[in-house]
Amino acid sequence: MCIFPNMADAITLPSAAQRVGELFQAAGFELFVVGGAVRDQLLGLDTFADDIDMTTNARPADILAIVDPIATAVWRQGERFGTIGATVLNRAIEITTYRSETYTGESRKPVVGFGDDLGTDLSRRDFTINAMARSVHTGELHDPFGGEADLAARVLRTPLAPDVSFGDDPLRMLRAARFVARLDLSLDDELKRAATQLADRMSIVSGERVFAELERLLGLANPERGLQFLWETGVLRASFDRAPLPSYETVIQSVRRLHTSGPIDTAIRWAVLCDLTGVDVDELAEQLRMSTDRSRDLEVLTGTTLPEPDDTPALRRLVLRPGPDDVRRVVEVYRLTGALDAAAASALLDAFDGLAAREPAEKLRCPLSGADVMELLDIEPGPLVGRVRNALEALAIQHGPLSVADAEQAAREVAAAQ
Repeated sequence: MCIFPNMADAITLPSAAQRVGELFQAAGFELFVVGGAVRDQLLGLDTFADDIDMTTNARPADILAIVDPIATAVWRQGERFGTIGATVLNRAIEITTYRSETYTGESRKPVVGFGDDLGTDLSRRDFTINAMARSVHTGELHDPFGGEADLAARVLRTPLAPDVSFGDDPLRMLRAARFVARLDLSLDDELKRAATQLADRMSIVSGERVFAELERLLGLANPERGLQFLWETGVLRASFDRAPLPSYETVIQSVRRLHTSGPIDTAIRWAVLCDLTGVDVDELAEQLRMSTDRSRDLEVLTGTTLPEPDDTPALRRLVLRPGPDDVRRVVEVYRLTGALDAAAASALLDAFDGLAAREPAEKLRCPLSGADVMELLDIEPGPLVGRVRNALEALAIQHGPLSVADAEQAAREVAAAQ
């Protein structure tokens, strides 16, 4: 019986899935849409915006033989794991042979075997809400682990015992946080217990995968419930390889400030998370293999000190570096962490924006180029040129923009003092 009324009648598959389904049925193979698309359809959410994920009892060679004649592109990078990708009718699809998996204690990467049983394939998936499949041929929902009922009850469970699921692949604990926050689910008690007991298994997960999952969590409109789960179970501590973290009660208000209905800047949220956990940004960036751009961005967001609104020279320094856009982001970090209240943040931004409008960066920069300095002082290229220009910038920061005449006079004085 369908728990979500009329949902079965509402299911429509993209034409690419229908076409592939016809060919698999003609060849005598089963074919199911699986995973997030099934879950989101039951929730009444827009789906099939991304790749279409399907599973089948056909082996990779059979999948390839069926889709290759109608595909405009085929990719076989995942073939040894049972996955063939293709573009059909301008849609990307991925079709994977039913699989079984076994794990060793030292790695979250399974030994994959192919199978003929849909139920076994679904049992290896992370959560019951993702362990459902819909037949491409008939539209019938296959739900051996009660995912539809769990969606209706708004609860997150694992198909197998959670200590087995998390022990096999501890990354699932980070994924649990994301689903709890994204879909506003409650957590099964056994799942929370298992996560607490197995948090230290995060040590076998690569930094890149930890970063990718936390990036998705921090990209949600309201990541609070996911962060609370990670904090209270110790999974976040283990993910950051840091102990202990502050108690969740000490940071809860800052976490709640992350909730927003507007554009989300995940770098700001990473900066807040680093502040709340006391993690060194450089160490975390290296541990999680963050990109150079993300690392530098976090250094700006966490390493920029905000002055008082009446400290005009300090405000000028910020106009030059890191610049108005990043200063506003730094103010947001201060606000989210509670270092500035709303009134103080507003006062600082008013003072900064007013100064930046009157004295933009182009006016504060040294009005003399290196070539100008060499010609003025009749000197060759060398360290003195840089020292003069730095001194002129320091004067502009302290007293305001310099005219060319004032800069030339100051340059002579700096050179004479060397």
